[in-house]
Amino acid sequence: MNKDFFLGLGGQKCGSSWIQAYLSGQSGSDFGRLGEYQVWEHRTGGVFARYRVPEPSPLQKLRARAKMALGAPEPTPHLRWRLQSSEQSYFDYFGALLARPGIQRTGDITPSYAGLPADLLVRIKTGMAAQGAAVKVLFSMRDPVDRLRSHLRMEMAKGRLPASDDNEAPLRAFYASKEAKARSHYDQTLNAINQVFEPANTHICLFEDLFTPEGIKALARFANVPADPFAGSKMVNAREKGRGISEALEAEIANHYAPVYTAVAARLPQVKTLWPSARFVL
Repeated sequence: MNKDFFLGLGGQKCGSSWIQAYLSGQSGSDFGRLGEYQVWEHRTGGVFARYRVPEPSPLQKLRARAKMALGAPEPTPHLRWRLQSSEQSYFDYFGALLARPGIQRTGDITPSYAGLPADLLVRIKTGMAAQGAAVKVLFSMRDPVDRLRSHLRMEMAKGRLPASDDNEAPLRAFYASKEAKARSHYDQTLNAINQVFEPANTHICLFEDLFTPEGIKALARFANVPADPFAGSKMVNAREKGRGISEALEAEIANHYAPVYTAVAARLPQVKTLWPSARFVL
């Protein structure tokens, strides 16, 4: 039986939660305890440094071990800290899932992995290969303007930015911020993928057609799972992007990220029609 490890690199607000739910719900899948493991991105620093989990206190470690000894699930913060602290623990964790009877696929689909450089991708690929698993990469991309608008609403909802009913001023202040740029440069993610993974082991798709019957069939074919053409109606972790913005601001954002549009269009020319904001660049 082939063993596959699905490494989801996002992008954020691009359907990765839906992809994880679709794959993990298939027979022969075990994606473990968490929806997003958030193990690797803190190593890149910057806006991703906040994902580093502080070391538990001796008492917290003792309680975690006691719970596990009694058969209870490992506490989530302890699990994340343990997987962050030891690469081997990370690989062993997913290797143990794949070793269970009937399990042929597992994975870690974390949107902020879009910022992982090639050297970290190599380490993940090598580490999982030692567990007998082929690493298959998933990366979904969304119209950058729409993604940024949804991202901004999430930042407001989580209290990291002040809430506002103004659709323009907060977005104008946000779109070129470090937080926004770290998750919007699909061109850099594509470059890292191309350096490390063979085309046969990568599934690069667009949010705009991910949920269509054709998009679902393509994902299912890549993952070697049944295709459910109606699964696209079941949204997971969706968030409103807010009311419309002016063409002037849309064009301003699109031109700021012009290299992103160019790089994506070279691989998926359909963005010229599927991404509304592409009309300003392509």
